[in-house]
Amino acid sequence: MKSLYIICCISMLLATACKKDSYLTDGGVHNANTGLSTYEYLAQHSAHYFDTTILLIDHFGLRDSVNKAGTFFAFTDYSINLLMNKEGYASLEDLYNNTTAKIITQYLFTDSISLYNTSTNVQPEENWAGEIAPCGVKKLLGTYTVYLTNSSATYSYYYLQYVKINGVLDGSTNAPENDPTDLAISCQTTGIKTSTGTTLHVLVNNASINNIQ
Repeated sequence: MKSLYIICCISMLLATACKKDSYLTDGGVHNANTGLSTYEYLAQHSAHYFDTTILLIDHFGLRDSVNKAGTFFAFTDYSINLLMNKEGYASLEDLYNNTTAKIITQYLFTDSISLYNTSTNVQPEENWAGEIAPCGVKKLLGTYTVYLTNSSATYSYYYLQYVKINGVLDGSTNAPENDPTDLAISCQTTGIKTSTGTTLHVLVNNASINNIQ
C-alpha cells in the first residue's frame, strides 16, 4: 500500500512534474533517517532536484548553516527557474547579483518543525532571515481515494505548508483592510532526518521563492 501514498493531490503532482522517488503520501518518506548531512542529501539527490540550490548555498557560504539548522524548507531547481524567468535573469550571475543569502536563510529555522508539533492554524515561526521575512507553518488535512475493481476506499493524511506572511498574519485582529493575502506553499516531502540533526522538508516544485535583496 505504501506505493499508493501521495504527498499532495494528484493534480499538484502532475502540474509540478514530480517524480515519486522515495516520497510517501502521508507527507514523509519510507525511511525518514538518512546517513547523509543535509547538504550531502541535497547534493547527492538521485533526480538532481537541488543542483542549482546547492550552487546558491555554496555562493553564499551557507553549507554549515544548512547542516546546523533545526529545520530547512528546501526549494528545488524548478523554483529557482521560475524566479529567474519572473525577474528576467539570464544567468546565475544575474541571480547572484540581485539577491542575498536571505534567499536561503528565510527557510532555515533553529527548532525542529514537523507535522507532529504543527497546528492546523498558522503558527508564526522565526527564521534565520529575521523580521524582513515573516513566516509561519501549518498543516492541512488532505484525502485520496484508492479505486479497486468493485470498491474504493478513501484515506486521509496531513501535509505541511510554509506560509509567507505578507503584511500581517491573515485573520489577525485589527488587520488593515488592504493587507495582502499570505502565501501558503505546500511541501511535497516532509520529515527527512539528516545525520546533522536537521528536519528537512521539500517545497513543491512550483513554489514561489521570496527574493530578498
